[in-house]
Amino acid sequence: MLELTTLMIFTWLTLRVRYFHNYFKDFVLFDIDINNNVIVRWLCSFIMTNDPATNQKSTRQSSTIPTMDSFLNMKQSKSNLCSTTNPLTPNNLMQFIENIPIDSSSKPHPRSGHRAVATESDLWIWGGYYPSSDTEQERMFQELWRYNFALRQWTLEQTTGDGPILTLASHSMCLFRNYLLVFGGTGFPFGHHVSNDLFVLDLKRRHWKRFRIHDQQPQPVYGASMLLNDDHLYILCGTNSWIYNSDVFDIHLPTLKCKHIGNTFDEIEDPSETGRYRQEAYLHKNQIFLFGGGGVSGISYSFEHLPVFDLATQHWSYVHTNPDPVHNFPTARKFHSIFPFHNNQVIMFGGAHFNRTTNRHIVVNDRLWIFNFEKLEWSILSSLTMPRPTYFHAAAMNEVKI
Repeated sequence: MLELTTLMIFTWLTLRVRYFHNYFKDFVLFDIDINNNVIVRWLCSFIMTNDPATNQKSTRQSSTIPTMDSFLNMKQSKSNLCSTTNPLTPNNLMQFIENIPIDSSSKPHPRSGHRAVATESDLWIWGGYYPSSDTEQERMFQELWRYNFALRQWTLEQTTGDGPILTLASHSMCLFRNYLLVFGGTGFPFGHHVSNDLFVLDLKRRHWKRFRIHDQQPQPVYGASMLLNDDHLYILCGTNSWIYNSDVFDIHLPTLKCKHIGNTFDEIEDPSETGRYRQEAYLHKNQIFLFGGGGVSGISYSFEHLPVFDLATQHWSYVHTNPDPVHNFPTARKFHSIFPFHNNQVIMFGGAHFNRTTNRHIVVNDRLWIFNFEKLEWSILSSLTMPRPTYFHAAAMNEVKI
């Protein structure tokens, strides 16, 4: 049985989908250069298949989270994709391919700050922001879009219930079974409206419900990271636009009781900085690794020293990583993406760093990077580059067996 995994990147454009192979992984790419508002409307798929000769399978962990209440009367399910630790086995079929929807009359408006998840059959995006231009005012999108892989069609889905209204950008979002979990976020002007509510969307009923987190709840933030591990949801980092943090909160989903288990640490790159936002977080062997992110001064954090939070000791520390022997370390960045790649590895792409001299964000190059947790080592994925550098995108990964 081969593993079919789809990785989706949605930055600022409209979706086009064309299937390429019987087993593949898709990156759906939407991009805009926010410095000059040039919109590029295209989509690509990233082919990453299991090698049939190895007969390797993903060892996805099962989850046994009880119900949150009657709204989350969850049965055993196939999807649990806040953050997955399932490795992907790459081979020489890795490449980007363009995919085109059959009907382009209905499609999402270009945007950033949105989030995406992918189920077996669909790509879902929620929220987003579009900056002002000569012809349009800035916009926030209280929208749920669905792209069906089989029909190759976008649909603007109507939802009911108590969902996010004012905090539609830079929220945290993940997929648990057939439910979207959404935490935090901001509206425009950024930081004016900030949330610390947990919203849950039933994808079958298209119905939202707001849940209040009990006890030591996180502060209202945007740009936080969200990780799911068994019946625990971890929220870490984020900002309210003035204060940045790297706190860690553990939400017990069956009871919605929350514990503050990790405090903000001092950044070693700049002693005046504390806290991060729009970083990437990954859970590996009971430790949460932070990759990049931004601080209050605009700094983008580098990758030579990675902050690590140990869930057993509930303390932060740093690990020193080893560079690629030719290409050194990845460029410091925020607004990027990280996904599981292969045995004890993650793949990183996209992002931007802030130039304090010009006071502008500069998109990083088109290279894809691999980080090996066992060797604590970075390496360039030399066989592949992105069709176009991108940042402030949304990315998602699904898993389907064929």
